[in-house]
Amino acid sequence: MFQKILKELRPYVSGIRFVKDLPVVDLILKEGWDMFESESILYKPSSSNENYFIVYPDNPEDSIDNILGHVKSVIEYNIEKENKLQLLKVKIEELKMLFNNNKLSKLNNLKFVFEEDTIEIEVNKEQNKTYQGVELPPKSTNGKLKEEV
Repeated sequence: MFQKILKELRPYVSGIRFVKDLPVVDLILKEGWDMFESESILYKPSSSNENYFIVYPDNPEDSIDNILGHVKSVIEYNIEKENKLQLLKVKIEELKMLFNNNKLSKLNNLKFVFEEDTIEIEVNKEQNKTYQGVELPPKSTNGKLKEEV
């Protein structure tokens, strides 16, 4: 069981040791990844390597399992964050193609749909909203490019 957990956490966990009977996990994260504490698990960053962290329990009686559980959640959080960023880049490219290939009148009704929910982005036509000086939705009187009908 312990070996399986360690295998899942490789290559990020570089060592497990005890310092004055305190269990310590040596953790190396990727560049740009976030590190965080919990109520019972703390960390100390290395002074020589900004991606290296020493993770340890607040309570010396706490188990190595709790530390490894926290480390696993840190790793999973950062992997999900990376995957979301990658997905966002893909979706931005899809939106660029969608905006290039459709008329404004159609794009004004754009909705984002999830299997379980619908997210709607609606423009309130009664209010004048602006983004970087462009009135939304664009009107022919504001001097900005308007879709031809």
